[in-house]
Amino acid sequence: MQKRLNYVDMVKGVCILLVVFCHLTAPCGFQTVINHLVESALIAFFFFSGYFHRPGKRTLGENLWSRFKALMIPFFKYSLFFWAVGTIVLVTTGNETLIEGLLCLRNFFAGCIWNRTIQSWFGWEYYSLGKRYMFLADFWFLLALMLASIVFLLIIDHVIKSKAKTLVTAGVLFAVTGVLRAFAIDLPYNIQLVPFWTGLLVLGAFAGNYKLFDIPKFSAAHEWIFGGISLAAGVVIDLVKTPSTNLFRGSFADNEVVSMLLCLLSGLLFIWGLGLICKRIECANIRVKELSWLGSHSLLIYLYHMFIAWIISQITGFSLFYQDPSDPLTITLSILLGVGCLVICILRYVIGDKIKAAIKTAREGKNTE
Repeated sequence: MQKRLNYVDMVKGVCILLVVFCHLTAPCGFQTVINHLVESALIAFFFFSGYFHRPGKRTLGENLWSRFKALMIPFFKYSLFFWAVGTIVLVTTGNETLIEGLLCLRNFFAGCIWNRTIQSWFGWEYYSLGKRYMFLADFWFLLALMLASIVFLLIIDHVIKSKAKTLVTAGVLFAVTGVLRAFAIDLPYNIQLVPFWTGLLVLGAFAGNYKLFDIPKFSAAHEWIFGGISLAAGVVIDLVKTPSTNLFRGSFADNEVVSMLLCLLSGLLFIWGLGLICKRIECANIRVKELSWLGSHSLLIYLYHMFIAWIISQITGFSLFYQDPSDPLTITLSILLGVGCLVICILRYVIGDKIKAAIKTAREGKNTE
């Protein structure tokens, strides 16, 4: 089980790097390679959220509480912390009043991260405030996973024992998403995309329960070959299709249904191929500790990197999100600040892990005495 966790962490490590550099190299242009591939990275995080579910190990209540602790407690804790720090910076620099900061917090929680449907009901001009709190926008991921997890946990134990039922369930969920998007139905909190997110969790549970990364007939050479072919196919599809305009937070590209299917195809090929390759890398005892570490800390790095980028923009006056990509200096600074931001995130958790380990060792020493 630990081996599977290791290579899954490696996949997540690659994916979190794609997400970080997609966000922090935005001035390099929208049509970048990373911007295409990040859609598959997002699919991977939802996919692996369902990967380790095993029926019957916990009650429904226990599973729901576990997901709530893992997703919503960080959502509220980090939202409030980052908002408080952001407000202090903006108020002290004269870029915002305290009243505006409080209004932004109200809009953020009530609208749950820039949901246009909620904002339009009240006529809130949240975008004017929200752009100054750009890092909060990426917390949508936790809320999306929680909504999908509720539906997922309600249905998965009833279907997972049958391969056919599990695949049909995933198909129905994607079909419902297709219908909702074909008719451009937008619901509060982006509920119109919950079936899509849930379908990814169901496919992840299917892969985990039926061990799709552990095919007995595959030799090591086969895993390298098929992994490489699958990964390459996913990347090619990613690069030739139109990038989604707001994947997972409202809609896909212009042709919603076709774009959704292409996202699914490229994402699943990418995940399976990268998973097989990471599995072979681990089995070959190639040093991948750092990449696996990134994957195991992906949630915290995800939460922090936008905040650190925002702090950098306040200090330097250089925004990583709204600059003209035609300026070579802009591209260079964006990449450098992106790398610097990632280094800060890593150092934060390396130091944090060492402090925790030291405290644990000290406590164990006292207990033995």
